[in-house]
Amino acid sequence: MDEDTEGNGFFVTPGLDKCLALYTPLHFKAISEKYNEQASTNRKARNFQRHFFSNSKKVDCDKQGRISIDPKHIDYADLKKDVVIVGVMDRIEIWDKQSWDEVEAGNSENFENDAEDLFRLGSVPSL
Repeated sequence: MDEDTEGNGFFVTPGLDKCLALYTPLHFKAISEKYNEQASTNRKARNFQRHFFSNSKKVDCDKQGRISIDPKHIDYADLKKDVVIVGVMDRIEIWDKQSWDEVEAGNSENFENDAEDLFRLGSVPSL
């Protein structure tokens, strides 16, 4: 990671599916700007923003590149003894190993169908 470009440390945030998401300061700023574009009159946007930002914390790496994870984040992601660290596009995800194994089993089963649905004619399916 290039600290001159990306910034120092990480922002630890609640991730979707009960994992933790780590963003570099540069990417966290970009996410903040994108979320700021959401209409404050939209209840779902306000609730998401409140939860996401009030539970985000900046952490710095020690000399060996390690970070400390806040107990509330450990509780949120139900992290126990073994964890899995996954790089996903612009973030790092931290999962409890058992939770990751369960999610990954489901992802493996649906991978091809999900890919077909997501990339059919270059569109994302509506919810």
